[in-house]
Amino acid sequence: RDCRRCSICLDRCPTNAIVAPYTVHAPRCLSFQTIEQRGAIPREIRPLLGDWVFGCDVCQEVCPYTRAAKPANDRAFQPRSLDNAYPSLLWLLRMSEQEFRAVYRGTPVLHAKRRGMARNAAVALGNTNSEANLSALTTALSTHDEPLVRGHAAWAVGNIGGRCARLALERQRSIEPDLSVVEEIEAALEKRENP
Repeated sequence: RDCRRCSICLDRCPTNAIVAPYTVHAPRCLSFQTIEQRGAIPREIRPLLGDWVFGCDVCQEVCPYTRAAKPANDRAFQPRSLDNAYPSLLWLLRMSEQEFRAVYRGTPVLHAKRRGMARNAAVALGNTNSEANLSALTTALSTHDEPLVRGHAAWAVGNIGGRCARLALERQRSIEPDLSVVEEIEAALEKRENP
């Protein structure tokens, strides 16, 4: 296979993480950010996440060699349910550790951890730009047990914007005990003031 003559994966990568044939800059890769990243997703990458919460296979999907492979109907690779394959972003944001373990036991999703999946869901909900998601995001901002998730919820609330978003961010800033979350809140407020 001579991938050097083809640049489809380079052209289609949502974050330009494929920098040359056979070369991926992992910190920009959505699979790395949604699965392997244990901390905050860099703010400049969050809008590129779209509604992805676990991995990204765009490079695989557009590759002429991969596309030529025949689909396998092996039951081992089928999701247990449609909810497993396409989980509700709102559910992922508010799920408990017990729910997460029960639903994803025996799957690779456990590797991302509950806090990683909730973080990813917050970003995806923020990328919808829908005020319908503000209630769930402001609840996560004020009550989620993981500071990482509260911080990403702050970003998402700020990304959606509006008067209710500003009030929620200001209210949480005044009571938030975690400095990393306060930084996210302040960045979200600043972004709204200086778009």
